[in-house]
Amino acid sequence: MTSAQDGPPKSAPTGGNDAPPPAMPPLGSSGIRVIVDRADRPRCGIKVGDYFEVHDTALTIPDGKKFCPYALAAVFPVLPLRQIELPANDWLERKPWICCPDPIENVVMRLDRIDSGEQP
Repeated sequence: MTSAQDGPPKSAPTGGNDAPPPAMPPLGSSGIRVIVDRADRPRCGIKVGDYFEVHDTALTIPDGKKFCPYALAAVFPVLPLRQIELPANDWLERKPWICCPDPIENVVMRLDRIDSGEQP
């Protein structure tokens, strides 16, 4: 038996599979523009057409604009997937929308791939 004083385990249990996890594909040269497509009752001030962009690992929001941190948190987990080429039948290719977790606000954001030099 180990105690909290022993520190974290040396390695996580693998369930008998000692194979290393698959490597993450390299990020593409295109960035992502996350655009608000719908905002029924936003309490955070977000509006349809508001956006932010992600190029590689850098996030930019237009000067003077704000973006809801909960909406950002909803989008972050899928950004790496949207930055790479996916099969045509992948759900994120067919339906590139993510909803803010606040059901009352009903904010829906679209994740568009953009070229690095493209402007809104």
